[in-house]
Amino acid sequence: MQPILPLTFILLLAVQSPAIAAQEPGIESQDVRALKSLQLLDQRMHTTGYRLVSANSEFCTETVPHFGILLHDLQQYGDQEAARLALGFSRPIAINAVAPDSPAAIAEMAAGDGLIAIDGTAVQDVAIDAEKLADEKPEYRRIAAVKEKLIEAAADGQVTLAVYSGGANQLITLTPVKTCRSQFQIRVSAKREASADGDMVSISSALAEYVRDDEELAAIAAHELAHNLLKHRERLNAQKVNRGFFGQFGKSAKRIKAAEIEADRLSVWLMANAGYDSQAAIRFWTRYGKQHGKGIFSASTHYRWKKRVKLFEEEIAKMQQMEPVAGKYAPPSLVGGEPE
Repeated sequence: MQPILPLTFILLLAVQSPAIAAQEPGIESQDVRALKSLQLLDQRMHTTGYRLVSANSEFCTETVPHFGILLHDLQQYGDQEAARLALGFSRPIAINAVAPDSPAAIAEMAAGDGLIAIDGTAVQDVAIDAEKLADEKPEYRRIAAVKEKLIEAAADGQVTLAVYSGGANQLITLTPVKTCRSQFQIRVSAKREASADGDMVSISSALAEYVRDDEELAAIAAHELAHNLLKHRERLNAQKVNRGFFGQFGKSAKRIKAAEIEADRLSVWLMANAGYDSQAAIRFWTRYGKQHGKGIFSASTHYRWKKRVKLFEEEIAKMQQMEPVAGKYAPPSLVGGEPE
């Protein structure tokens, strides 16, 4: 009997070390299992992110068109044969996930459907601006260019996609919905961590595995999304905040902590509007805090878990005193209220 390996270890092996995988007997099946597990995490993250950005769009100053699909490219995987087998690629660029109740879901699109063309432009003919995409790894530039083309096409209000699905080519016309501007991804890592860079919310595979349910995953995603919606990276950069070792002291630490407090407060409003139980933030940080002290980050820039829980309780109490409008609570920090 083969030993059962931790999922994160298998993911790291399959995604980051294809050369090692090819040398180990029996490892190919592990690659396939790992990629399938990674796809499940991607699908959970995509569903959670879509719910958060679509439900809160009316409170966001920046919105983008969204169809509810997550694309991926065969060439972004180290072992392309394993990826083709595990993930059901029918074309080099395919759908990795479809968010429930999204335009793509209504059109009955599904993971594995191959993307052939966008408004008549074949995906292989989509221009790749090497200078604009210089920060992307080479294997991710094509998918980044295709995603950008999809957003540009959506500006006209409708997009016609040529897809390969169910053994045949189809034309599907989609009307996008407006969502808050933010993307979501699972980053393969054995560390439990999460981050936001102003556009992308990243949650490590280890942390996504640690959560007990989708409600807790939403609590983490909502906190990081709050950083993006409140433009914390831009604000901290403008204040010349040091994010290195010296950022743990003085004005930099104080400003980073203030941003973390704002994100905590906003996160439970974002969760509630998306239909998630805001109490999940309390449950997650209580459990994580008891096990790991301050939480994901053990620095002076973050409150200890008991103070974080108190912040959540205060914000939930505020919501309970309000009457929702069409089932939504207007977050004070997004509609003109002063961040605390």
